[in-house]
Amino acid sequence: MQKVPRLPFAPEGVIGRPLPPGEEPRRVVVIRLQAFGDAAATLPLLAALRDRFPGASVDVVSGPVGVPLFSARTDVDEVFILDARTSRAHRLAQLARLLPRLRTPRSDVILDLQRSRLSRIVTRLARPRAWAAFDRFAPETGLDRYRAAAEFAGLGALAPAFLPRTRAPQVEAARALLRDAGRDPARPLVCLNPGGGWPTKRWPLGRYAVLGDRLARELGAQLLLLGEGPVLGALGELKDLLTVPVLDLAGSLTSDLSMAAIAECALVVSDDSGLMHLGWAQGVPAIALFGASRSAWSRPVGPRSTGFYSEDLACGACMQPTCARGDLLCLDRVGVDDVMGKVREVLGA
Repeated sequence: MQKVPRLPFAPEGVIGRPLPPGEEPRRVVVIRLQAFGDAAATLPLLAALRDRFPGASVDVVSGPVGVPLFSARTDVDEVFILDARTSRAHRLAQLARLLPRLRTPRSDVILDLQRSRLSRIVTRLARPRAWAAFDRFAPETGLDRYRAAAEFAGLGALAPAFLPRTRAPQVEAARALLRDAGRDPARPLVCLNPGGGWPTKRWPLGRYAVLGDRLARELGAQLLLLGEGPVLGALGELKDLLTVPVLDLAGSLTSDLSMAAIAECALVVSDDSGLMHLGWAQGVPAIALFGASRSAWSRPVGPRSTGFYSEDLACGACMQPTCARGDLLCLDRVGVDDVMGKVREVLGA
């Protein structure tokens, strides 16, 4: 077998300047610009900040992908957009609008959870009293690395809060859409999400279909399909393969409504994807199917969440879009019976 080169874990450490001992912030600003799943993983930290400092403002600087998500949270006061993927001239114009709003009132603490060149510029020019930039590469989950940055900044050892905290309008809109699609509140709602971005992150669709049929027959579950963009094709194929009805909201929900809809679920079964993170981050049990992904970085860590990971293989967690073995052993070895076993453990059925 060809040996797959793996990117090493090379911790860079948290850097920053902490608050003086004993001081509490009046304003905390969190910067997370890109990657939907990484943005979702900040939600338990934002909830913890709100709980620890109820009198402080908790603001977020986010790219376009995260703005609807953060704006719909009751534990976030204000959201500022900063699109890192636009032209240099546009970035400068955004900075000119953003910096006065970060300086007035002055940001007591900035948590740079992106640690890019742009986020470092924002942190420096905003002139906060304290700041911390998280470690991008330590062999720990994103949430743990976010918490380490908060502790370094002098905010204490925060206990993450895995709770749905979506604003009422989005909750009501998502529940109405589920009702219109045929939601039966007496049955457990399970979201199936074949959302892996690479072939080496995708559990076979045929197995998702068999799993869905068994969830409906054996546990009385209703199945929910959510997602947008590249995953829509896989969701359409899965719907055709299933022999039971599904609540099909694929392609019809914005990210804030998806957050509210996921919170209505009893379980998410998913490839490594943004929706999976949106589940466990709100306390919804998640069963993750990881192939090439590193579970040390991105496994679900919410209550009653678990998964199938590949680090026990010599080529596991390779982070490669193409399997060097040519057989996707890391995913193909996980059978429907294996997943059903974890479903019963998680749901206590």
